[in-house]
Amino acid sequence: MKDIKVESFGKLAGGQEAFLYTMTNKNGMRIKVTDFGAAAEAVLLPQRSGKHRDVLLGFDSAAGYENTGLYLGATIGRYAGQIRGGSFWLNGEQYHLPVNDHENTLHGGARGFDKHCFTAVPDEENNRVAFHAFIEDGEEGFPGNLEVESSYELTDDDEIIMVHTARTDKDTVLNMTNHSYYNLDGHTGGSIEDHRLKIYSDQFLELAGDCCPNGNVLEAAGTPMDFQDMTRIGERIRQPYPQLIISGGYDHNWNITGPAGRLKKVAELESSRGDVRMEMYSDLPGLQFYSGNYLDGSEKGKEGCAYNFRGGLCLEPQYYPAAPNYRQFPPAVLRKNETYRHTIKVKFTYD
Repeated sequence: MKDIKVESFGKLAGGQEAFLYTMTNKNGMRIKVTDFGAAAEAVLLPQRSGKHRDVLLGFDSAAGYENTGLYLGATIGRYAGQIRGGSFWLNGEQYHLPVNDHENTLHGGARGFDKHCFTAVPDEENNRVAFHAFIEDGEEGFPGNLEVESSYELTDDDEIIMVHTARTDKDTVLNMTNHSYYNLDGHTGGSIEDHRLKIYSDQFLELAGDCCPNGNVLEAAGTPMDFQDMTRIGERIRQPYPQLIISGGYDHNWNITGPAGRLKKVAELESSRGDVRMEMYSDLPGLQFYSGNYLDGSEKGKEGCAYNFRGGLCLEPQYYPAAPNYRQFPPAVLRKNETYRHTIKVKFTYD
């Protein structure tokens, strides 16, 4: 049995106290997670020097997560990515949502799961913390009362296993993921352009001018979007390729093939010096890669660090963004009394 450290993470605007939970494995690797937004706050890898390298961007208190619009480390829902035009049809009924990204709804709207304070259930025997929330029917325009769980487990193989589950009393759309910003050089390590990335996909979704998928699927081969081999992220990021110009860098969904519901490797990431490596696995058909294009140093993170342009990157396994708007995309519908389940596994190796 492992001890899970629990400590105050400060007060929220309404006076509620948030908490931070620290899990440690036999190798000395630690992860920290908070009940606010069911967010990952830190991933600390032991180094030969005896110190730890924190490879996750984050804040020193819950107030930072409450006030940010960056979704650092958060559990995302009800719908990761955009819903075009802030509306969708389901079972012959049209639902209207608040728009917060051009004329689209992004990451669940004005109050997504990232702005909820969850109830924590520590499980020391399995080195796991589960976070629970009840999301009411009609919140941000989505149908169905939703019971949600987002959990983090740290294994002795230096793996973080994140599991998202949910049940609804009414048919709804649902797309949950984790929105951690990684920098394998350390959260104060600067630009991620010298990281090397491999994505297990040869297709991606084309974006319209509003940064939302337009329904088209494009081939990655022969374009700056091809990460089928390990490639330095900054190698082609400034090429005058229309899809890069639209989003100011990478902020696209890659299509992951393979049996639905089966965990498969979707990406590999390597630090600029090659001394930290990360493998990511998921059982959903999409992977959003975001190269930190909107980080601008205006918000101070842990240790007072300003997270500047491309100071971190996100790899977000998910259903396709805008899937409720396009019948040709894999459906992201949770039916009444069925269970939604999405597993993400991240494995670290380090020198």
